[in-house]
Amino acid sequence: MSRSDDRKMKELVDRLVAMSPEPPPFPEEVSVTQREESSKMRPILVFAGAALVVLLAAGIPLLLARGGGDVEPVATTTSTVASTVTTVSEATSTTGAAPTTTSPVVTTTQPAPTTTTEAATETRGVVVFFMQAPENSFTGNPALVALATTVQASPEASDALAALQMLTTDELFLPDGIETMIPDPVDVVSVTREDQVVTVDMNEAFLDGAGGLLADMTMLNQLIFTAGEGVEIAEVLFTVGGQPVTAFGSEGLDLSQPVGRDAFLDQLNSVNVDAPVFGMPGDPLVVTGFANVFEATVSLELIDDAGEVVVEDFTTATCGTGCWGAFRFETGLPDLDNPLLTARVFWHSAEDGSPSDVVSVPILWGDDVQWPDYTVQPSTP
Repeated sequence: MSRSDDRKMKELVDRLVAMSPEPPPFPEEVSVTQREESSKMRPILVFAGAALVVLLAAGIPLLLARGGGDVEPVATTTSTVASTVTTVSEATSTTGAAPTTTSPVVTTTQPAPTTTTEAATETRGVVVFFMQAPENSFTGNPALVALATTVQASPEASDALAALQMLTTDELFLPDGIETMIPDPVDVVSVTREDQVVTVDMNEAFLDGAGGLLADMTMLNQLIFTAGEGVEIAEVLFTVGGQPVTAFGSEGLDLSQPVGRDAFLDQLNSVNVDAPVFGMPGDPLVVTGFANVFEATVSLELIDDAGEVVVEDFTTATCGTGCWGAFRFETGLPDLDNPLLTARVFWHSAEDGSPSDVVSVPILWGDDVQWPDYTVQPSTP
């Protein structure tokens, strides 16, 4: 190499050195040391920079030649989940700075499963007490009549609750002449039993009664006899909101203590039927009840659908002429095809022998468990 070439090479190196930035100082070193080491490092940096330039110059065309100038896309995989809605939001920069890679925000919404469960119910037979205005009444008091029907009730509900809710339903259809004195707003909340006491919790409307003293007494008799059905020597405690009732009906009657079936008998007809009447071919017809009649003599007639008397009978109650006694009939049925019979229970007037305080009860025939004219399905308790 000639001197001219050496000079040119030196000038080139000086230019490169002048272009190279000085390395940052180390905090623990003094400035004099930084300058000395910087001077020593410059040739190394120069050659390193030159090598980098050469590599870049040679590598870029090579990369372009291998890739053909195209950039292959990055493979993406999308997973779809059934019954799931997924939304992806990308972060966007509005500052004009270099783009920044931000992980997408993923929001997943999945509808909650819905389950519809029907409350379990069962069909059961219950006995419900209604009232009837008797024929040729001496006192004008209503008679109690027991009817059988079926209800849809939950397995947990007691028979008393199922029967009382039947009694207070507003969808009641009864045979002609059978009524209820319980107003529509009155409802039964719950029924519990401890020993011989049945506690019946009523709603607030119960406190108003049925609109008069006799109506109030009839309403209570219906509830007491229905709640105590099948319970020997049962008493009923009425509560409202769990608290004993101290003022009921038009007269503000105190019901804070349990009351039995004998509590309001004097406000009833002298003859009452306390069980549904069933007729089975080949079996005697059974009619039971309680009465307070002259010489304790109670009479029975079976009337066919033409109004003709087909059977007559009488029996003696356990007490009479000023006291209440139980009576029971067991009588044969006539040989009739598909008989439509009505049982009439009464006592004969001591003055003229005419039927008095007559109660008429439809007879359920065969395997029927309810009178077809009052098929009702009240709300499930």
